[in-house]
Amino acid sequence: MKRWCATAAIVCLLIGMGHLAASGPLGIYGIVERVVLEPTETAPERIQVWGAFAYVDGLNQGLAVSAAKRGYLYFRLPATANSAELDVIKNEWRDLRAVAGTGQAIGFGQWGYIGAFGGLQPDATSRNPPYILERTGGNPQTDLRVRPASEAPRSPALYQTNAGIVKLSDAGSHAAIVKQLQDALKP
Repeated sequence: MKRWCATAAIVCLLIGMGHLAASGPLGIYGIVERVVLEPTETAPERIQVWGAFAYVDGLNQGLAVSAAKRGYLYFRLPATANSAELDVIKNEWRDLRAVAGTGQAIGFGQWGYIGAFGGLQPDATSRNPPYILERTGGNPQTDLRVRPASEAPRSPALYQTNAGIVKLSDAGSHAAIVKQLQDALKP
């Protein structure tokens, strides 16, 4: 009886660990077509990043990727960031502008999510999608979905950095996601 209880406890623990692994860090793969800085290009506070995007699960070393979706992402600067943090973000925004329109696939950012990765979609509007979190005190939920061109910009997500803007090769381990992003941009 003791052996059965111990085995059942281990199985429950492993199942619980598998569920916990469904939450974790989340990055974005994309091909940027254009960038719009708001309110001005010289003093940006928000950014619209237009193109095709997919989420990448940071726990699976980039192996789990959502479907690619065309539209735009909408971000804002953090209200409580120091000048060094703001400089890092604004440099990334300049890098996003530099790759815009080139067809270069990239990876950027890091957000946290709670829930199953399989439920994340770039346009998730279902009743109970996983929660995407801001890296701030209290970790409020944020709107990181790919918005359709027909939707007016509102409620920007907090822009969160990771390793900068990383270029993806269309050969090797990223070939499939680069093709998916390219296909999402086709009319």
